Amino acid sequence: MDALYNRKRQEYAGYKKSCIEKGNSEGSLVENISLSMFNSKSNEFQLVWTSPAPRIGIIAQSPTTSTLASLYTFMSKVRVDANEELSRHDKNFSNFGCHLCLYVRDQSGMNVTCRRGQTLTEDGKLSENSNIVGYIQMDAFQYLQWLPRKIKQVWLNEFSRVEHFVRT
Repeated sequence: MDALYNRKRQEYAGYKKSCIEKGNSEGSLVENISLSMFNSKSNEFQLVWTSPAPRIGIIAQSPTTSTLASLYTFMSKVRVDANEELSRHDKNFSNFGCHLCLYVRDQSGMNVTCRRGQTLTEDGKLSENSNIVGYIQMDAFQYLQWLPRKIKQVWLNEFSRVEHFVRT
């Protein structure tokens, strides 16, 4: 078990190093595609960049009235729309390489569950938000390509400090 764990840690360290090196290279074909273009179809949810994990966070505008069903519908639609839009500009996104994660807890009812998380604002500032209800987990290379140039270095700095970021 320890040998497997150590091998996975080494693999992750190499993967992280490659991401950081790649992140310091020139821009990408999709970095100007705004997350906000995928928010327009919903008054309930908003997409945000998260840090340090390569995730698109989903924030509930009104968590007390948002349901898990509407969250799942929103996330599924965003994933399909983003895959389509990004792959039109860069064929490397034809396989979006992500999964959806809804936050849930043992409770009656079907409303969303909020968690606190670190997000990146449009001007590159780190911020805490307590209404994150789920996320779209992405491959770090693709996340890095999609990040707007003005917040890329902030994310890379945070990402470089994390040994292992998957906490699902």
